[in-house]
Amino acid sequence: MFTLLGVMAGVALIAYGIISGQATPEVFLNWQGVAIVFGGTIAATFISHPSREVFRGFMSYFIIFRSGRVNYIDVIDKMVTAIRIGQRDGVQAMQAQFKNVRGLWIFKDGLQMLVNGYTREEVKTTLEDQVKWQVSRELKQRDLFMSMSQTAPAFGMIGTLIGLINMLLTLQTNPSDVGSGLAIALITTFYGLILANMIFAPIGGKIAEQAETNLLCETLQIEAILLIYDKKNYIFARDKLAAYLNAGSRKKLMKVAGKGALQKKQGLFKKAA
Repeated sequence: MFTLLGVMAGVALIAYGIISGQATPEVFLNWQGVAIVFGGTIAATFISHPSREVFRGFMSYFIIFRSGRVNYIDVIDKMVTAIRIGQRDGVQAMQAQFKNVRGLWIFKDGLQMLVNGYTREEVKTTLEDQVKWQVSRELKQRDLFMSMSQTAPAFGMIGTLIGLINMLLTLQTNPSDVGSGLAIALITTFYGLILANMIFAPIGGKIAEQAETNLLCETLQIEAILLIYDKKNYIFARDKLAAYLNAGSRKKLMKVAGKGALQKKQGLFKKAA
């Protein structure tokens, strides 16, 4: 929501700056400049990155419009309630109750490994590797957009130089067009800065932020699986997982974790009364 508002506010401010100036808005529209800056940036990106990473990065563009927020209280409540069910009815009952819960793929994988007889160390190593490579893939997408944010202004400068060269060549024949020619030459620099600071860099920052959020959520899931291996009761598990949260969230967590309050509201874990 706030991301969309930020985009709209940025566009509105730029539009206001254009409209309130002395130049007509048409001056700021130059298709040759768009082709040089945007096309050049895309071309350089394909040169410096594997094509599959570029296409995956473009598909992740819409990630900036997602909130990216994780309800850690809900996540911990589900896992602590699952641990409580496992202590009462066994691991398979816990896995059956958790089967239809959306998300928390690390926790589900850990439960399956537990049922399959993996050792604690094997599960810990495998899950940590999954998380590591997931974060690595997300950071590659961030690096892709941050690279584009550096390339776009450079192509904007290239377009400006092309415009200046053309302007200087016509200086002797038509000196009255120097002012308008210079304005058009600078348009590509404008395009490069807009692409870098309004599109590419914010996307890279958003991807990095969500990667950090996902890392914390997945770390909580690994910790919960290891607590099951260590045969810790659900109260200890609640307090251990609560250590990852801030004081306000910990206080809220103590009221619900392991009691199935959130899950009852969603029709989950009906046995965990």
